[in-house]
Amino acid sequence: MVEMTPDLAEICGIHAGDGYLRFREAEMYKDGYLRRDKIELEIGGDKEEKEYYDNHVIPLINNYFGLKIKGRFYVKGTYGFVTTNSNFKIFNEFGFPYGKKSLIVQVPKLILDGKNKELSCRFLRGLFDTDGGIYFTSRRTLKNYLKFKRRLNYYPLIRFTTVSRALSEQIVFLLRKLGFDKVNVHSFQPKDRKDNYKFVVYMSGREALERFFNEIGSKNPVKLTRYLVWKKFGFCPPHTTLQQREDILKDKFDIYSVIKGSSFNG
Repeated sequence: MVEMTPDLAEICGIHAGDGYLRFREAEMYKDGYLRRDKIELEIGGDKEEKEYYDNHVIPLINNYFGLKIKGRFYVKGTYGFVTTNSNFKIFNEFGFPYGKKSLIVQVPKLILDGKNKELSCRFLRGLFDTDGGIYFTSRRTLKNYLKFKRRLNYYPLIRFTTVSRALSEQIVFLLRKLGFDKVNVHSFQPKDRKDNYKFVVYMSGREALERFFNEIGSKNPVKLTRYLVWKKFGFCPPHTTLQQREDILKDKFDIYSVIKGSSFNG
């Protein structure tokens, strides 16, 4: 069994969130040559995450496996890569299946059962950056709250969403092992009955958010800039683009211009 390192733990988290593993059996070509077994790894996310893939995911995987992968855009509006390497068999050895994994994906046992907190943190970071989210809500319906809290999206929520019951339970286990005691789980059936039952692991509040980013963190600018805008201004408007948030942080874009009725004064 390959040794689980912090970099590999994060790669496993990334794969758990956005990866797909294929095994292509050997077959004979028409010219008589035998094509060897191939293990194909596909990882991709939203096109807005290009910076994350180019600056972190791809270099991380290239450095670990000694590859020269390059990212590309795909027809469905995603960005990522597809590549083949026999060393990708380690993902299967860690428990990741070939083919569809969404309903059965789990945390590798070397991370789940281990005592190395860094491995847990790095796996959770990889999973958060691909399949997690950070959101900010207001208290619009509560008239006794300050105008700031009723008007602006200031209250933080961190969440992981999955259709794997086992993974949701293991995320809770890892977070609690790291000392996050206020971890909640919500499950629901989407309106479209064709969609799988979903499990949402979440933590809310300033203390949980600060600790999460201090100890686990994020390398995905789409997620990280939301946190940094909130950190700087005390709130983060919804429905902003990555470019808008980057400009807000550089004082090139007025944060209040993206709020309905931007005449807010308090």
